[in-house]
Amino acid sequence: MSVLVVRFILAFIVLAIVFHKKLFSCDKLCLKNGFILGTLYTICMTFEMYGLRLVDTGVSSLIENMAIVLVPLYAALYTKSFPKAKTMFCAVVAVTGVGFLSIDQGKTSGGGLGIILIVLAAMTYALCILFTEKISHDSDPITIGIIQLGTMGVLSLGASFFTGGFALPQNGSQWGMMLILVLVCSCFGFAFQPLGQKYLKAENAAVLTVVNPLTASVLGIIVAGETLTLIKLVGYILILAALVIYNLKKSKQ
Repeated sequence: MSVLVVRFILAFIVLAIVFHKKLFSCDKLCLKNGFILGTLYTICMTFEMYGLRLVDTGVSSLIENMAIVLVPLYAALYTKSFPKAKTMFCAVVAVTGVGFLSIDQGKTSGGGLGIILIVLAAMTYALCILFTEKISHDSDPITIGIIQLGTMGVLSLGASFFTGGFALPQNGSQWGMMLILVLVCSCFGFAFQPLGQKYLKAENAAVLTVVNPLTASVLGIIVAGETLTLIKLVGYILILAALVIYNLKKSKQ
């Protein structure tokens, strides 16, 4: 939780300085939307952070990006309509892939719990994507993103006192990784997602995240030295296949 505190509070400060005029001119609706979105993302990131302690990065990213399939399922539930056949097929394939990853990760201590936490992160992330689409048309998306980060920092700080206390990074290497999280993943990723979704439907935005699990899986093996077993490979292929199949369009756009 300390990682989340430092990451999001520093990101909030950086963006508040750069976009201070937008921040000072925000209204009550913008504050409300930023707070709600920040709360949802705090829940999502908490599940993700604790899950990452127990499972490989590639496994985590693949499962969490099942949000691509969950978004249209949530939308169908909200509109009380039956999901498309392709959506249901991709959901079944993706869940089967998660089953194979669960078998692989279940061999390690806490791997089963890690899978559950990342699945919960995926379910929450899908809600975040849907809500982001809704609010990005109601208020300035950049301002929403800044308030969202501030909310995440404050909520994470409160939670840190119940999960072992607050602590800062201890050396240059940790601060270097923290700055990457702050500037690249938070300032750019979180703040500009609402801006991008102002021009995209939630389903299309979810599909674009297909790049994320593939990259994380490769980097996890090359950089983090994570092993690639046959069972894990089957799970990877099934989930990636579900994401790609869902992304296929019958007609050229």
